[in-house]
Amino acid sequence: MKRLIGVAALALSACVVSGEDAARTPDPLLPLAQSLEQPRLAMLEHVLAGYFASDIPNPPTVCASWHDGREEEALPPEDELALMARFPQLAPMARCSRTDNGWRDTETDEPALVFTLHNFSCASEQSCSAWGGYRSDGANSMSYLYQGEWNGTEWHFTRDPRIIAE
Repeated sequence: MKRLIGVAALALSACVVSGEDAARTPDPLLPLAQSLEQPRLAMLEHVLAGYFASDIPNPPTVCASWHDGREEEALPPEDELALMARFPQLAPMARCSRTDNGWRDTETDEPALVFTLHNFSCASEQSCSAWGGYRSDGANSMSYLYQGEWNGTEWHFTRDPRIIAE
């Protein structure tokens, strides 16, 4: 029994992070959904999280944008940096360029994918919605309606299963 306790103690000590290592480990970033003031950014984080959580082999370059009713536009730099800190695979919008053949990565000339939120609006400070989808190499995803509700501590998002054409 004493031998088993000694082995268990040794195994557990391997899991302990020393003070020096703990000081180097960055704190995880809080979800943007915990900020009442930025529902549009929190919604885009939600949409991107769903994409980046999927296991996609050889993913294209991915950028994120707003849509102003005419065309995609880059996020404000601080918003783009906040998303890139959470999703290292996300490229700055300047790296994605629209061509006659769809979106391309300006550095590699490979196809790119641009996630976009459009028609973002808030019925109140605690209830917002937007259409979201992506555009790629000559193709578009279906646009889905996303609803956001503030529950007192964070934004909760749902996606309407109907597509824009229904």
